[in-house]
Amino acid sequence: MVWQKKDKFTYETFLIKHKAILVFFIFLFACLSFRLFYLQVINGSRYKNISEQQRIHNTRECAKRGIIYSSDNQVLAESENSYVLLYYPYLDHQKPSDQILSEISAILKKEIKPSSSIFSKYGRKVIVLAENLTLKDIFKIQEKRFKLKGVYVTKEPKRLYHFSKETSHVVGYISQIQSNEMESLSEMGYKLGDYIGRGGIEQFYDEYLQGEDGGWQIEVNAKGYKVRTSNYTLPESGNNIYSTIDLKLQHCAYKALKHSDTGRGAVVVLDVKTGAVKALVSCPGFDSNKILNKKIGKYLKDKKLPLFNRALQALYPPGSTFKVVTFAAAMDLFDINPYEAIECKGNFELGDRIYICYHKTAHGRLNLISAMAVSCNVYFYNLGLRLGIKNLEVYTRKFLFGQKTLIDLPNEKQGFIPTPEWKKAKFKIPWLQGDTLVFAIGQGAVCVTPLQMANIMSVIANKGVIHKPYVVDKILDLNGNEVYKYKETLNENKVELSSKTWEFFHKALLEVVENGTAIRCKIPGIKISGKTGTAQFPHQKDHAWFISYAPSQDPEIAMAVIVENGGGGGLNAVPIAKKIYETYFGVSTLPTLD
Repeated sequence: MVWQKKDKFTYETFLIKHKAILVFFIFLFACLSFRLFYLQVINGSRYKNISEQQRIHNTRECAKRGIIYSSDNQVLAESENSYVLLYYPYLDHQKPSDQILSEISAILKKEIKPSSSIFSKYGRKVIVLAENLTLKDIFKIQEKRFKLKGVYVTKEPKRLYHFSKETSHVVGYISQIQSNEMESLSEMGYKLGDYIGRGGIEQFYDEYLQGEDGGWQIEVNAKGYKVRTSNYTLPESGNNIYSTIDLKLQHCAYKALKHSDTGRGAVVVLDVKTGAVKALVSCPGFDSNKILNKKIGKYLKDKKLPLFNRALQALYPPGSTFKVVTFAAAMDLFDINPYEAIECKGNFELGDRIYICYHKTAHGRLNLISAMAVSCNVYFYNLGLRLGIKNLEVYTRKFLFGQKTLIDLPNEKQGFIPTPEWKKAKFKIPWLQGDTLVFAIGQGAVCVTPLQMANIMSVIANKGVIHKPYVVDKILDLNGNEVYKYKETLNENKVELSSKTWEFFHKALLEVVENGTAIRCKIPGIKISGKTGTAQFPHQKDHAWFISYAPSQDPEIAMAVIVENGGGGGLNAVPIAKKIYETYFGVSTLPTLD
């Protein structure tokens, strides 16, 4: 060029700028190439997954929970398929059109409001429009499927409880996990919206009952509408549980309690030879099916506390049923002559206080056996003073009072045994002899559960052998394979008493039913042993107790019955036990005149 020769400086400047521009474009190309390499190669799989998530959505189909059976293989709880109407997708800015809602409302003959739907079951992008569809509803929806874009029907398991009120506390129920529970449950694999067991077998064995969810992979178009179903995973049902509950005894116990004076109380029946729970009833019960339909508020407001499992959680003073401890301690430690009599004048003086026997007109002369039979407080006041609180405390713990049985059910309470140290720390006053008198007949601060009392009676029937109560015998998977089997483990801490003590102990308990306060429990041909109790309750009517076992000569079952505010144990708890024994032994008796 001519100007190149004329102006060498201008030419050199041009070359410098040309090189700079060339380097700049090379740099831009390198950056673009590196970016493409980063997106396509290094992070390609990640962005592919994001793209797939926008194109393919996962919709969960919940698995059925396992079935819960009674000991005679009757179904207590099962899951059945329920059909649900869904709208898909449910985006933040997109709701079902008024036309779709109008069409569905006309088909189902009820107003459909998407705002009342449950989103957590299926994730954010699915809205539940209606549940519990009938086959007729499904066919009508399918007929108009071209007008109902984004609407489809799926199925989900619905829990169904049979004999729900009778077995409500031992079986339990299920409900959805709440957001405030997720922090503790997410680590165990639970997701928001999952159903989880609440109370009873449903809660304690939840991990066995839960199945493996399945579902669909649904492909959607750019507008978010379903195009096709690309994949389906079949849900896997949970394991089936075989309980030890005898449904005939369970039904009998609930019915008898329900028709008692107050309709409130508990019954526990144990197999003496194994510890299997044959009946566990708390009354009043509740309808587990109604709780599933979100009617739990009705039960929460009920002053009779139907959701409260009295058999495991209620703490009651044992009253005169506690005299089994005082009797055993006195016989074992002092080798008392069980036929030596003392006088009951209807009251007992200690210092400036007078302690009344429940039989205020006096029992007269009684020995240890007859005092147990008629439940004489005065006789046991004397034994209590002679034993002292330390000896009583030792034997109380030996007989498992105030200790959990470790049954395979949730929320069992421990009970409470007062001690001089406890009283000193709590009230800043020492233990007095009057406290020992009250303790010796099961009053004051001592508290037990009905399950503990049934277990204690089982131990007595077994002459000290301790069986841990249990309510589930085995668990099988869908193929019938055993995934769990209860293995009996005998408690090494056997209650050791002399052979003479056991002999007269069982004699006294038999006399209670044959000629004592539990005479209303007599059944021809069957010997029953037991102890009644009337537990004082401040400012209210006394609680009625009866603990027992049968047959006396070769015990099979042990039982505890309590009627809240039922008054005397011989009048109100004993007849309930008699009905249960009649059911168990398959006998019936005419009503007694007394």
